[in-house]
Amino acid sequence: MPEVDVAVVGAGIMGAATAWWLARSGAAVALVERFTIGHPHGSSHGRSRIFRLSYPDALHVGMAQDALPLWRELEAEAGETLLDRGGGLDTGAGLEERARALAGRGAAFELLDRDAVAARFPQVSLPLGGTALHQPDGAVIHAGRAWHALARVASAHGARLLEGTRVLGIGTEGGSAVVRTAGEDLSARAVVVTAGGWARGLLAGAGVDLPAVTTRESVAYFALDGGGPPPPTLVEWGGGGAHYALPSPGEGLKAGCHRASHVVDPDSAAAVDAAEIGRIADWVRERFPAASPEAHRAETCLYTNTADEGFILERHGPLVVGSACSGHGFKFAPLIGRRLAALALER
Repeated sequence: MPEVDVAVVGAGIMGAATAWWLARSGAAVALVERFTIGHPHGSSHGRSRIFRLSYPDALHVGMAQDALPLWRELEAEAGETLLDRGGGLDTGAGLEERARALAGRGAAFELLDRDAVAARFPQVSLPLGGTALHQPDGAVIHAGRAWHALARVASAHGARLLEGTRVLGIGTEGGSAVVRTAGEDLSARAVVVTAGGWARGLLAGAGVDLPAVTTRESVAYFALDGGGPPPPTLVEWGGGGAHYALPSPGEGLKAGCHRASHVVDPDSAAAVDAAEIGRIADWVRERFPAASPEAHRAETCLYTNTADEGFILERHGPLVVGSACSGHGFKFAPLIGRRLAALALER
């Protein structure tokens, strides 16, 4: 049975980031992926994600501040740009809480009325009487490029990437962890489970309850007028969710509705919700009048959701749980990877 210091199960953005930090530390690492890097079945694929400091609590503002220089460190090592800083807008409910949290962490921001937004960002149209919070550190993450970069630099540091390897079970044996696959089994001092929607089932077999449910979300892409710079990211908060939009390189505008879909089995067919795409298109027509009124492409993405949208990063004996999820974890990937690596290397 091959032995490693740490096995990471699930090579999405969080698993790849964890393997990067582990391999940099000199640990012998196996990064096990059921599919391949860049696959469309989980939560890490696509061309773009929002990076933002704007949160209603100082904890997450601080985490984003800590993550930003780690993204720059990854860019330097990978030799490519992974974040395009273009600023971010928040509108709708809760702007006061976001302003207080940003101020408490010394982050720059300003509140803009509808006319000021239109003058500075002519692609964006707020409702009458609308106000937006502008945060200049908002950015677009090149998601697919970042995912591949993390897997590449982890491998360069010696991590062993096992693609197309389905994990059948995880257990413990004599104080170590065992990862059973359809091929060979792996023995490790610790196993980090960053398997997204599949994590709950894998951990349950090892006696660990992950209080998370998996939903399938639909996102859509809209052509944009090619004139001028791309718009800032926009999140409109309200009720129990939010609409969001961000530039997607080569595709125009990506838009979606945060936590809009129903609980699913991650192995079920990935069908786009046509009704949801229609609601997204209605919102885009209101906020981005220059965008095409109809989506030219749509796809799905899995969310692994906790009740309070918090992350679960904890160790149970030789098993480390890494569920940085609920649809807002991607921006924190280098930071979460570092924390999970530290948990895995604890004696």
